[in-house]
Amino acid sequence: MKQNSLPLKEWLTKGLTIALILTLASTLFIFFHSSSSAKHAFNWGQFNFLAFFLACLVLLGSWLMEAVRIHLITTGLGEEIPLRRIFGINLATTFSGNITPFYSGGVPTQIYLLCRNGMQPGKASAVVTIRVTFSTLVFTITVPFLLLFYHAKFSVGVVRQATSVAIPLAFLVSAVLIGLIVKPKIAKVGCSFLINKFEKFKFFQRILPRIEHLLNELDVFHQAIQQFRRGINLYLVILCSFLYWTLFFAIAPFVMFALGINVANLFWEIIFFQFILVFIISYLPIPGGSGVMELSFYSILVFIPANLRAIFVLFWRLLSYYISTFIGGLVLLRMIRRRNPAAEALN
Repeated sequence: MKQNSLPLKEWLTKGLTIALILTLASTLFIFFHSSSSAKHAFNWGQFNFLAFFLACLVLLGSWLMEAVRIHLITTGLGEEIPLRRIFGINLATTFSGNITPFYSGGVPTQIYLLCRNGMQPGKASAVVTIRVTFSTLVFTITVPFLLLFYHAKFSVGVVRQATSVAIPLAFLVSAVLIGLIVKPKIAKVGCSFLINKFEKFKFFQRILPRIEHLLNELDVFHQAIQQFRRGINLYLVILCSFLYWTLFFAIAPFVMFALGINVANLFWEIIFFQFILVFIISYLPIPGGSGVMELSFYSILVFIPANLRAIFVLFWRLLSYYISTFIGGLVLLRMIRRRNPAAEALN
């Protein structure tokens, strides 16, 4: 199998640049707005380092839970990749996903790195399909239900329009992904249909060998999905999907505790808000939701004083976005530069 390189240069020059510009602009706006409306500055002597440590611990817990989830999928497909290696692959995937619109860079990165660790492309595609399917289902199941309770906060302007588009689209995407798991032959049938329609074109004739190779990999994909569906790992992955997102969203309330904001009665409500926000923003072509996430949290959490809100947004994004993106970038560069005999054996 020929290993194709990832378009890192394009991601870094375009995606990362856009993310940094939007993040900087929104951060400047938030701090300017908070400084003009704040009555007094935050007393850093009251900063709760234990709560901030717990926020960092929750972040690490979410990384570990995601690694366990992918490990369950790979073992369910008969592949043995060490948990430590999967941990690194996930961080690298987070980097490329965070700097590309719709998290689009995450899928090819994860497939590429799994292949470098000895997996066939068909099985690697099955791993990513299963992961994306259950993540999508978590939001498709929870968000419409949550909107019934928090409709007032998400029923105005662009947010309402985005929600009205995102929910039907999410149901459609979920249906397609479930179809690929329940009836994995759908993918091959679809490709065969396209071949019959376009095989007379000269351009299509030139890429026909690649398409035939894709069809062979779809057979591997089909067998992998069928194998995974027969094991208990399927149900464990569903559980891990909910636990991963719950841990990730728990970063925000712990950061609030660190700033001296008592949100004990709002702990789960803050987590539920994030389910809705991330669901909506995932359908916007903005790398990592940069700018939109900051402004959304700043505008929704009106019960927090403006000066504390700005500091909260900065620390929250530091843990939930900047750190994972930075570390993931370093891990990705290290993995790409490292020679991998297991992948060479497949060539």
